Amino acid sequence: MARKSRRQIQTQQSGHIQKLPVPPKPELLKTGIYTRLSLKDLGIEHGDTMETQIALLRDFVIQHPDLELTEVYEDNGFTGTNFHRPEFHHMLEDAKSGKINCIVVKDFSRLGRNYMEAGMYIQNIFPSMGVRFIAVNDFYDSKTSDPESMVVAMKNIVNDYYSKDLSKKISATIDIKREKGPHYLGPPPYGYEMSRRGAKHYVIDREASPFVHLIFQWAKEGVPYHQIAENLSDMRVPTPSEHYNLKHTKDCRPPACRWNSGVVRKILLNQTYTGDFVSNKSYFRKYDPSNARMIPENEWVIYPNTHEAYISHEDFQALKTKLTSKAKQRARSVKRHRRQQANTENPFSGLLYCGECGRRLSPKGPEDSRRIGCNGAANRSHIGHEPYQMDFGKLKTIVLYNLQAQLKLAIDIDKFLKRISMEEAKKRLKSRRQGALQMLYAKQAEIRSRRQKAFEDLTAKILDKDTYTMEIEKLTKEAKWLEGDIERAIKRLEEVSTYFTLDNEWLTLFLNARISDELDSRAVHLLIDRIEVWHDQQIRIAYRCSDWMIQIQNYINELNQTEPAVFPNRTEEGRNLANA
Repeated sequence: MARKSRRQIQTQQSGHIQKLPVPPKPELLKTGIYTRLSLKDLGIEHGDTMETQIALLRDFVIQHPDLELTEVYEDNGFTGTNFHRPEFHHMLEDAKSGKINCIVVKDFSRLGRNYMEAGMYIQNIFPSMGVRFIAVNDFYDSKTSDPESMVVAMKNIVNDYYSKDLSKKISATIDIKREKGPHYLGPPPYGYEMSRRGAKHYVIDREASPFVHLIFQWAKEGVPYHQIAENLSDMRVPTPSEHYNLKHTKDCRPPACRWNSGVVRKILLNQTYTGDFVSNKSYFRKYDPSNARMIPENEWVIYPNTHEAYISHEDFQALKTKLTSKAKQRARSVKRHRRQQANTENPFSGLLYCGECGRRLSPKGPEDSRRIGCNGAANRSHIGHEPYQMDFGKLKTIVLYNLQAQLKLAIDIDKFLKRISMEEAKKRLKSRRQGALQMLYAKQAEIRSRRQKAFEDLTAKILDKDTYTMEIEKLTKEAKWLEGDIERAIKRLEEVSTYFTLDNEWLTLFLNARISDELDSRAVHLLIDRIEVWHDQQIRIAYRCSDWMIQIQNYINELNQTEPAVFPNRTEEGRNLANA
């Protein structure tokens, strides 16, 4: 008789054949592989390339059946000394959203060479996101390895040290080459390109040169920066960065052609366009970022007449003098305007906001016709809305009226509190709220009793199981609502001793403030937290300690409900004014 395998064993029970359960397949981890190169991958066959990194990591994922490749992230040409990398942040967003829950890299240095930040991601951020992290060549897997182990720390320290040491050597080499003559780093200025024959130098870019000549011509004629930028945008001329991308990358997106004043100014004040090569304009070392700075012009290193010029030295100096003089005049004008604005009385300084979009507001215009308003323009921080304006004098009148009304309310409440017995009033309030709390406790006991009764009816078969389940669900919901009511009632009972007192913070604040027939800036800032202006001319004032005001008004209203003649009906008036 042939022997059966264990998989073929079946047990027979009650005439039916029962198969043994099949264990479920393990859930696959959604894996993202991350690759990085500091220098742009130019397809060099030897050495580390993006393709070799991706091939290595793909093979690793295929060889591990618990991993499933979901996404590939490539940061090509980004340093590891910081984490300002687009695909790295894209990967983090995918990890937060749950698109991936495993990250695989070639080694720790691909994640980053900054010891502190790399350690933070490995030890804290990835575990908190529930992400498994694997560094293939360093034989690290967060599932089985200790992220705080000495090996991990030492590897990150070595990567950090290597990056800083390499940065020192590269910087020293560049400094030596710069002393011997022009040393070209990065893309050439707009209007130039690198020579393709002979010694390295700038040559005229025939595609961009007409627009560079136009920019200098307009500037000589006195056209301001912003107008030059608008002219170029209207002509659909690609910006310098867009022009470079169109010529040197595979970016096929149509250019936006949105020039701005800063780009135009940078071109017009760049001495390179006179034919001189200018270097040593700034100091930045990756191993010493804290000392990064711009270098004064008298310390620049200049090699004259190294390439073809767009403008003569004489014309450039004359244009530079004129533009610099205009910039100084504008700066003085802005400073003078700000000083005038500061000297002009504005009792609401720092308190005014647009109710529609949240912008800070300040009055504009001459003293006799000042206006407050918002242009409603949309930007990254604010939503767009219909523009509006309001007379500043009207705003001052409304705020003063509201402050005076609040002061009258505070005086009336103070007189009322001094006239009654505070201890007796507190007892009445506490007794009233204690009674409400006891009623809630009684309802809670009733619900418990109904639950017990429903269970007894189920046991006695008076209720069927479905009806019992529906009844219990209903009682559970009621009990949950009741718990919230009880919690609020307990809090209201405890708050009586805090707010119902002559030492009430709102009351003390207004009684000690100096409010007269004229707005006083100190009083405004002492009493008001925020003023919002809305397009329909509504004004909303948020007072300081407003919670204290609302609570004491509520207590007085409760007392008035039991003794209607005790306090005048000014609390409702005060509340309306507070929301005016």
